[in-house]
Amino acid sequence: MGMLGNAAGFSAMIAVGLAASLAFAQSPTGGAPRAPAKPGYVTPPENSAGLYPVNGEPIYRARCQGCHEPAVERAPSRDQLRVRSPEEVYDALTVGAMKPMGDAMTPAEIYGVVRYLTGKSPTPQTAQGPDANVCATHPALNAAAPQWNGWGRDLENSRYQPRPGFAAADIPKLKVKWAFSYPGTKNTEAVIFGGRVFTASMAGKAYALDAATGCVHWRYDFRGGARATMSLGKNARAPSGWAAYLGDDRMFMRALDAGSGKELWATRVDDHRVGRITGSPALYNGVLYVPLSASEESQGNVASYTCCTFIGTVVAVDALSGKVLWKQAILNETPQATRKNPAGTQMYGPAGGAIWSAPTVDAKLGLLYVATGDSYTEVDHPTSDAVVAMDLKTGAIRWVNQVLAADNFMSGTINGPLGTRGPDYDFGSSPNLVSMGSRSLVITGNKSSIVYAMDPATGKMVWQTPKLGMGSPSGGVEWSTATDGKIVYAPLADRADRDGRPGLVALEAASGRVLWRVDAPRVDPCNVPSGQCRPGYSQAATAIPGAVFSGAQDGHLRAYAAADGKLIWDFDATVPRDTVNGMKDAPGGYLDMGGPTIAGGMMFVHSGYNGSAGANNLLLAFTVDGK
Repeated sequence: MGMLGNAAGFSAMIAVGLAASLAFAQSPTGGAPRAPAKPGYVTPPENSAGLYPVNGEPIYRARCQGCHEPAVERAPSRDQLRVRSPEEVYDALTVGAMKPMGDAMTPAEIYGVVRYLTGKSPTPQTAQGPDANVCATHPALNAAAPQWNGWGRDLENSRYQPRPGFAAADIPKLKVKWAFSYPGTKNTEAVIFGGRVFTASMAGKAYALDAATGCVHWRYDFRGGARATMSLGKNARAPSGWAAYLGDDRMFMRALDAGSGKELWATRVDDHRVGRITGSPALYNGVLYVPLSASEESQGNVASYTCCTFIGTVVAVDALSGKVLWKQAILNETPQATRKNPAGTQMYGPAGGAIWSAPTVDAKLGLLYVATGDSYTEVDHPTSDAVVAMDLKTGAIRWVNQVLAADNFMSGTINGPLGTRGPDYDFGSSPNLVSMGSRSLVITGNKSSIVYAMDPATGKMVWQTPKLGMGSPSGGVEWSTATDGKIVYAPLADRADRDGRPGLVALEAASGRVLWRVDAPRVDPCNVPSGQCRPGYSQAATAIPGAVFSGAQDGHLRAYAAADGKLIWDFDATVPRDTVNGMKDAPGGYLDMGGPTIAGGMMFVHSGYNGSAGANNLLLAFTVDGK
């Protein structure tokens, strides 16, 4: 059986273990119960930001603690288990020395125990057989072919494609040319380079697909997951001359030969227990600027977790060799012991300020701009919820503009009060560097539903909008704005059931003035298999001349006219499809994180995020008339 078949079989096994425990599931970002799932839907293991629905702590204490606290004979201690990879612990319980203990647990319970011990969900080992649609030939990369490289297409993270290969007038004729289904509930945005499409998923699979047909040129398997969009660049050590750079949720950066998928180097840039790379690395002048994030704010219900010790960081890595050139935290403070939680576990602070999005390069000023997340503790964190400018050569911090102080946020209550809990209005959106003649601005929005413009040299606020929506932990601007240099398009993921105003807002880049806005339509019925269905535009926006695309959590991808916001096109990406790699009636899900990428007359978008489509996601390839 092929790899995709194994993934489906594994999901079926998971369903048995979850039948009694999933009366309802929590939403990935907002916490409200979702609507009933479609018949046959299975909650995948890495759903809900990596948190499996079963709490592993009581299972561990009842079945495992006696041999590990203290360690009996050759059993590893709890501290030794803590630093092992989730895959090591998972393999021990499923195929290794601890299999007799694992046999007494449901698959859901095994995931819960692994998550409790290591802080992350494991990536199961799957068969390594060939894909169903391997390309018959593998021609050399055509570096001159149209491209969308990295998260925002350019160093400025504009998310604007000036030469899409089709006109705005052609958008109503866009049809799916091919669909590709593969395991993993989160995925990297599709990168278009050399006539191929590069993507990866949380199931530990990276692919180079033929852009025209969807056949597989190569697949790279690794134990871990990926959400960080790849960047491609020249590499003298790569047989093809080009490398694809991939960051994962185990904090590894890898260089893969873009022509064959062969690993050139792998460097673990940090070893924080729950750290990960979520934002795409920025590649400039042979250096990868790697943003680091961590899921510590999700540990609030783990009484034994010594929270919190992570501070948002950028690591500069030599793209040729993988050598770390410099490493700079956004706050030059080491978290200090503060208090003990009700369970007696030591707490630390300050912490937080994760960098969830791709950095933006300002080649003219020699600066790197990053946008940061919330604070994880009640200890003052002056660089959380901020835009930070760093020196490209050294990492030295040149300026900080914190837009919201004391935004302290953590799930759960076991770790005790955080003082005044903040609204969780952090940045997940990459800054746009917008040039308007001799003037430039750093523009970005956050979950408050406010968009900010700052002076690139000083960080001084030039303009900011009023609240464009309600804002919430799952509202406002979730991922990224797009800009054509004159207009900034801000997608709003507001919760309509909480007095929010989901939709898309067009702002004048020079002033922040609202030019137009459209409210997200309500879809009834909604066909997202998980039942998690909202009208909000959480996915990053993408613009071309005359139009802007925005994807919603109801599974609809829509295009609007740049001039006035008139609806041009509305496509339901949840509709099941037969795929080029042999899956029948493979469904899509809601649209989130990485937005559409466009080049050479083709558009690519992932349908399904955070388990909304089930165990697999769809990659959809569009052309005019599907030709």
